[in-house]
Amino acid sequence: MQRLEVITRFLLALALSVFLFMSGISLPPIGALLLPFVAQPVLLFGVKYGIGHGLGVVLVALLVLAIFGGTELSLLYGVFAVLAGALLALVGRLRRVEYLVVAAATAMFAWALGVARYFFGSWAALAGDFRAGVSQQFAAATRMQEQLGFSKESLELVKERMPQLIDMTLQLLPGLLFLTFAIVALINLLSLRRRFPERRSAWFAIENFRNWKAPEPLVWGLIASGFSLFFPLADLARLIAMNLLLIVGAFYFAQGLAVIAFFFHKNNVPRFLRGITYILIVFQQIFTLMVVGLGLFDLWGDFRRLGKDNLTSSQAS
Repeated sequence: MQRLEVITRFLLALALSVFLFMSGISLPPIGALLLPFVAQPVLLFGVKYGIGHGLGVVLVALLVLAIFGGTELSLLYGVFAVLAGALLALVGRLRRVEYLVVAAATAMFAWALGVARYFFGSWAALAGDFRAGVSQQFAAATRMQEQLGFSKESLELVKERMPQLIDMTLQLLPGLLFLTFAIVALINLLSLRRRFPERRSAWFAIENFRNWKAPEPLVWGLIASGFSLFFPLADLARLIAMNLLLIVGAFYFAQGLAVIAFFFHKNNVPRFLRGITYILIVFQQIFTLMVVGLGLFDLWGDFRRLGKDNLTSSQAS
């Protein structure tokens, strides 16, 4: 009976993972919302029945997609297979959530680079294809603004600056891709945390996101990458500095959100007001930068007094 249950759950995890993946790539853009959860059935099965069984699911999924969908689909699914393998191997061993997320995102990023090189043959071809795609998206957005009745002055300004915007997006593509993978990894970790509450203390060093704080040495990466942009550097060095600044800034953005969530919880702020605040933070650049600054200054201000008050886990949360 136990063996039959394992086989049934194995096939269910396999079917759900492949279904989510195929739906995600077949129904853009709405289907893209399903892609972060492709690895979740594998993770749930692997946590319950063991790492070997979880890895077995992704290996069979890769084989099925290669046979019935082709090598390209199998390689794309490999991004989520790498995520599942990394999290199954590291959850419970790396208890700092930022280390888990960075490790998983790095593995996904490395696989994605290999797949991109396989598809396009060279980085120049990849950059050219991406530039063409972004140009089409910007053009479509401009046409939509024209239909919505935006002023001609603002539209002309957008068209004038479009080449610079495309170049900037292309330069920041590695950092944006890495952050996308990091968000996907974090979503899966939060889902595991919710599904297995009894394992939280064994898996994670903190009880709640509201208590999270970026590693203190990370500030030197922010300082080095920020100041390096003001000095004459080789193109590759400047590209690395820009993407590093983007990634480190995302860490302090997350810390700023944690500070806000901490005081929202402490003061019992209504969920409606919390939602409005988070929407403003996401869609208004000035608020986004303010949250990054809040997270950065929390290193010295310790606004939540995490390092001063000897709180229990229940009191802190």
